[in-house]
Amino acid sequence: MLIVSFFTWWYGRGFKGYLAGFVDHLRDLTDFFSIRLLIRNLFAPFRQIAAEKGANLPLNARIREMFDLLISRLVGATVRCMILIVGLVLLTLRTILGLIVGILWPLMPLLVIYSVMLFIRGVVF
Repeated sequence: MLIVSFFTWWYGRGFKGYLAGFVDHLRDLTDFFSIRLLIRNLFAPFRQIAAEKGANLPLNARIREMFDLLISRLVGATVRCMILIVGLVLLTLRTILGLIVGILWPLMPLLVIYSVMLFIRGVVF
């Protein structure tokens, strides 16, 4: 009866639980790296330094303000691109690993039974 309960759980609630955990983990990774937010704000200024602002500034102050903003946006885009790349790589690796486990899930109990049968026959690798 225990074996029947195990197989019922393994191919029923266990597999559903694995899939739910897999989807939750992908969602958590996406949230942790804030992928949507990074894409939306890719060229926003990054911790912009305090620069003088206003229409009544002399020309050299306006040019300095423009370059400060440009540099801040370039630094922001660089940092966000790096985080985005790391996040997407980890998300891709987790997806591939999760799909491999999902495909192998139904075979795992059969591999245990097969291994026991080989052990009984005396097969050594």
